[in-house]
Amino acid sequence: MSGEMLGSLYNQNGYLTARMRNIWSDQNRVKVICQVETAVAYAMAKNGKIPDKAYQEIQAKLVPENIDRVQLKIESARAGHFLAGFVTVCQSLFDDDSGQYIHYGAASEDVEDTAFVLQLKESDRVLKDYLDQLGSVLYDLCERYKSTVTAAVAHKTYASPTTLGFKLGIVLNELDYLMRKLDSLAPFTFAGSLAGADGTSSMLGDDYDQIEQDFCDRLGLSKPEMYWHTQRERFTEYCHVETMIAQALGRLGKNLLYMSQIIVGEFQETYAPGRQGSTVVPTVRNPYMVEAVVNLATVIRNEMGLMYDTMSVDGEKDTTVWRDLYVALPEMTMYLSGQLNYAINILKFGQFKPQRMRQNLSADDGTMYSGSLMMALAKHMGRENAHGLLVKLRDQADREHVTLRDLFYADPTIAKYLSSDDLDRLMRSDGHLGNAISKTEQILKFYKARHSNVKNRKED
Repeated sequence: MSGEMLGSLYNQNGYLTARMRNIWSDQNRVKVICQVETAVAYAMAKNGKIPDKAYQEIQAKLVPENIDRVQLKIESARAGHFLAGFVTVCQSLFDDDSGQYIHYGAASEDVEDTAFVLQLKESDRVLKDYLDQLGSVLYDLCERYKSTVTAAVAHKTYASPTTLGFKLGIVLNELDYLMRKLDSLAPFTFAGSLAGADGTSSMLGDDYDQIEQDFCDRLGLSKPEMYWHTQRERFTEYCHVETMIAQALGRLGKNLLYMSQIIVGEFQETYAPGRQGSTVVPTVRNPYMVEAVVNLATVIRNEMGLMYDTMSVDGEKDTTVWRDLYVALPEMTMYLSGQLNYAINILKFGQFKPQRMRQNLSADDGTMYSGSLMMALAKHMGRENAHGLLVKLRDQADREHVTLRDLFYADPTIAKYLSSDDLDRLMRSDGHLGNAISKTEQILKFYKARHSNVKNRKED
């Protein structure tokens, strides 16, 4: 068994899910190759290019259960070409000459690319299932915490009061867009190819268009507008959206890591019975799953460069960059499955600490209300003058080691325009949550309208 993470028996579940691993396994690769080669035979027979009897034999016998995988490995190594080895191995399945019609009219790129599309289409269903699950969990959390006060953090400092529901809602809204973006790519991304090595379909004859249509229909794929062996944006654009999803989750992970610090204490990753955080500190609860979400965002982003490289095909055929695809596309998809699975479980079972969030607000010295104070003063003395006054008070607080909040109440210029009661209202966290709550409700409304998994919920 491999020692690298995706192939390691001991470590692989820390990077991907079993559902996704099965899709990109050798067993499934052989299965989809059989499906594609059978679809080639179907389209050729339907259009009179090969005997129908040959297609019927191929359909009956070209199934993964009949493929000797050890012999396939040997023949592929001998040929230095996987599909050449595959076609050779398949000949022994037939008593007549039907095996001669396997791969008839197709180029290796047609079969390889179409097989990758079929695997990507399978993985797309899994990713969308995970995305739906994550969306539902985030939706519930936004509803639950839409009025829960916390601090908006800018440059690691408190900027203003907001709600936990709104902060989570921003992630849900971004996820909503990226899910719809992924859906929009399906007709273009999930297309077959039967155009030959040079794209002219010369091996198919004049009725090449109908043959390719029948081929794609048989596999449940769309027919491409044009030959696309050198047009790699199908895979690249899909992986680009995967990468954006990964970065959105990575940002969520970073925020949860910040909240998980002992000195902050606003979130705790849940530990199942028996799970351990350290061999040295037995009782510690390290946020390992949150760290994994952040890490996988980096791993996926770093592989995206290989996908851009696949677009620089030289001529009509160039395995130099196709090799990038064979590495990056399966790995990015597998890593994303692991990241999504982590995010679902972190949010579903983790513990947010609203009481600690409110306690932490008391650490603010008045800075998080200075923006609102500036705007209140601006009505009387102009925004720039108000801004300058508050900057001077900040300097004074630092110089004299006094609380900025106390200076707000003591300053004669502020007192000229705002009473102590006015300042009390301005510097009460609950008084600043109206827009955050309203925007969270908008996000929930948008998401519910677009996603059937929450659309039919009964209102509480």
